[in-house]
Amino acid sequence: MSRPAVAVLTLSPALDLTLEVGELGLGRSHRAAPAAEALGGKGMNVARVLAALGVPVTTYGPVNEDHWPGGSSPGASSFGEGSPGGPGAPGPIWDLTPTPSPLRRSIAVIEGSGRATLVNETAHPHPPEVWAQLQSTVAARLHDPAVRVLVVSGSTPADCPPGLVPELIESAHAAGVTVIVDTSGQALLAAATAGADWVKPNDEELAELFSGDAAATAAPSAATTATDATATAAAATDDLSRTGVLDGVARLIDAGAEHVLLSCGSDGLVLADEAGPRGRARLDEALTGNPTGAGDAAVAALAACLAGRPDPRARLGEDEVVEILTRAVAVSAAAVLMPQAGQIHPDWRALRERVHVDDLRGDDAPTGPNLGDHAPTHHLLGDHTPADPKRTGDRP
Repeated sequence: MSRPAVAVLTLSPALDLTLEVGELGLGRSHRAAPAAEALGGKGMNVARVLAALGVPVTTYGPVNEDHWPGGSSPGASSFGEGSPGGPGAPGPIWDLTPTPSPLRRSIAVIEGSGRATLVNETAHPHPPEVWAQLQSTVAARLHDPAVRVLVVSGSTPADCPPGLVPELIESAHAAGVTVIVDTSGQALLAAATAGADWVKPNDEELAELFSGDAAATAAPSAATTATDATATAAAATDDLSRTGVLDGVARLIDAGAEHVLLSCGSDGLVLADEAGPRGRARLDEALTGNPTGAGDAAVAALAACLAGRPDPRARLGEDEVVEILTRAVAVSAAAVLMPQAGQIHPDWRALRERVHVDDLRGDDAPTGPNLGDHAPTHHLLGDHTPADPKRTGDRP
């Protein structure tokens, strides 16, 4: 097995319990099949999906030893978890930090319609020495030349030292490692301010983060005289501008984030950088299933793309924007088709052909390699080319 190219940190691991019911009625008693149970949390889901994509990955987090996978010791690998290869296929390598604190629980109730209701416990506090050991362990891994990408995913516990993630971002950059942060609230803004290469909020998280700001209402796009070739991009940008999400994206970039990958419900995934919105992708038709791990799967797809680049921190060409968006939508859709978060359907590549990517650049934007002039819509066929998207669910 190759040395891990991606390190994934979960600051708030959980015991994931998934229950399936026909229909959930408030104030009523329900019967359900035995709950599916797994060590989880957003970063754990990301790591399992990366392993399913064939990307060697090590996962970190503070976990009571009673819940270590298979009673594994630090550095042990699991097998078959969420992998298209099934039993015997390589899973994540676990390098967990022991803690006396019990594991919180995250309960997902999935209805037959695919609607998901989540109840998440808040994390139990950890002793200061646990946080210090966790930070030291992850920082040491960043010096391994094989590591290309660090992912920090999930909620930030109240007792987590405020400097932990910013200091890890600094350590990663010193080692030439790209950083993706998927969190919410002030922790998201702090990661952007610390210069995270990528942040991955959703539209609800952005609205909540900037809800007290009058500036959170964006002006409509000025592309009133767009040519036919850019009309699709102008319409897409106007739709997003009216919701105010593009203003929130711009503010994260202004704070210091290099890129934003934004989940926008039925409006799909949006990729933006300092030049503004670069593209939006959606599946042609929403899928029915369990959406709780879709956002984590999108992060895994992004990390897989970046880990495969010669320089993960170099500016993206337009073909790379299309590839990242296409793979992220296809892999997140494949997660919806599975019963538990952290798994993807083995036919995820076939979903690429149902992904539609809109170019959100302006009429005078530079073109990337292999795209020609003014190519606002792309249809990728096969493993490196799309077709038509709409985002599936994105929930933690």
